[in-house]
Amino acid sequence: MATDPVMSFEGTLDELLGFELLEADEEGARGRFAVSDAVRQPMGLVHGGAYAAFAESLASAATYSAVAAGGRIAMGQSNYTNFMRPVAEGTIQARATPVHRGRSTWLWDVEFTDDKGRLCATTRVTVAVRSAGRSSRRSGSRSRS
Repeated sequence: MATDPVMSFEGTLDELLGFELLEADEEGARGRFAVSDAVRQPMGLVHGGAYAAFAESLASAATYSAVAAGGRIAMGQSNYTNFMRPVAEGTIQARATPVHRGRSTWLWDVEFTDDKGRLCATTRVTVAVRSAGRSSRRSGSRSRS
């Protein structure tokens, strides 16, 4: 797996939460984030939304690395996360594996493990693949006055 240098977390939610993209290509993605107050819920455990957000970022980055050369973009369409083990400290490791690679949607399974390699959460992510031009026109057509 190789990381696409075009896909940057700079200035995004991912940067704010401390997510690290280690590798991403059409075969999968790997990343990690440190457990900090930024990703904890009030009881001190990693917030479920942190898992869901990172899963979408990994799946979107990996899909994008495969479709960008064809003038397409990738964006999260849906995700569903299950939690197996609470985590309150350490580092969360994540690995995304493709299940389906279609023309307009890709499906990914993402597994999250703790420092001991124990499964903490799983997420199934659907990523929409769209024309980059269509998305740009939509956002560019809005007037900001």
